[in-house]
Amino acid sequence: MFLDNLWFAQSIGLLACLVGATAFMQRQDNKLRLHLTLNGSLMGLHFLLLGSSVGAINCLLCAMRNWVSGYYRGPGVMLLFLTLAWLLVIPRIEHPVQMLTLLGTTLSTVALFRLNGIALRLCMLSSTLCWLTHNIWAGSIGGILQESIFFVINGYTILKLYQAAPQDIEG
Repeated sequence: MFLDNLWFAQSIGLLACLVGATAFMQRQDNKLRLHLTLNGSLMGLHFLLLGSSVGAINCLLCAMRNWVSGYYRGPGVMLLFLTLAWLLVIPRIEHPVQMLTLLGTTLSTVALFRLNGIALRLCMLSSTLCWLTHNIWAGSIGGILQESIFFVINGYTILKLYQAAPQDIEG
């Protein structure tokens, strides 16, 4: 039974990875947010099934945050999501590596509410490194693949955006 549940949990993580793989290919911020919302919901379920409440809470909050940030980007809403993340996650942390999910969530929250374009994606890239480290520690196959794909695709998109608008970047 445990093996069946583990395979089911890993399958959900792999599905989330497939959904998320297209997120950072999006050049429009709203499409990026939509893909990340669905991805976060699936990853939240994945971590819940793996027994990681810290990962699940962060992913589900991120899913809601990704959606809301497309409509409301004020500092009050951002602070609400940051406060919820810190209040809900800190009491459940059992290992220092789990703090990386909170750091990653904080970085991506600031990015989605306060940044645009290349700056948004660079901040998200930092968040990706936090989550990748956590997912390796947690043994999340889909999470490892997803964050690795996010890193490569987001990096490629950053490069393309940079090349498309070099006059916007002061040197």
